[in-house]
Amino acid sequence: MTKKVKFALAATLQLGLIASIGDFVGWSYMNYVLYLTIAAFLLTLIFLIYDMSKD
Repeated sequence: MTKKVKFALAATLQLGLIASIGDFVGWSYMNYVLYLTIAAFLLTLIFLIYDMSKD
């Protein structure tokens, strides 16, 4: 995996952790963070597929 894929995966995991803790605590606007997490995960998959197709 390239650095781009690792960075995108790390950002996705951090957003997911923030969203899950925020939802448990009851913070508002956590649905938007969850949507952002899904978008970041899809971007990570696109980067991963692109990286694997180059080999």
